[in-house]
Amino acid sequence: MLKYSTYNSIYNNEDIKVSAPGNPTANSNVTKIKDAILHSVAALSSLFRQVSLMKMLLVLMLVISGFTVVGNVFAGSVSSMKPDKRIVVERGDTLWSIALSNKPEDMKTAVYIEGIMKSNHLENSFIKAGDILTLPLY
Repeated sequence: MLKYSTYNSIYNNEDIKVSAPGNPTANSNVTKIKDAILHSVAALSSLFRQVSLMKMLLVLMLVISGFTVVGNVFAGSVSSMKPDKRIVVERGDTLWSIALSNKPEDMKTAVYIEGIMKSNHLENSFIKAGDILTLPLY
């Protein structure tokens, strides 16, 4: 038979106090260390919760601003687009002469002619009197 037993019943509701032989303050030192560790863990837990809250608020703000930007892009009215200028081709007009009289000053005439051809879906530069051309605005 064992002289000393470390068995403790799980049904025993009494708290077990551990103390080192010859040192009655060991239990109080263990309790102080335990309390300090629990206090540190609680402080760190609180800090992590605050950081998590900050992160969640930041993500929420980003999502809201993203929806605002997307909403503004897709909800923009058609009238906010630049209106194109339309002209009726007269007798003797060429794409070159039309481009010279309507292009911005700092733009090359050939580049503006390409813009006219693209906006009117022209395959070549042949135009005739009475045609309606849409001129791009830059």
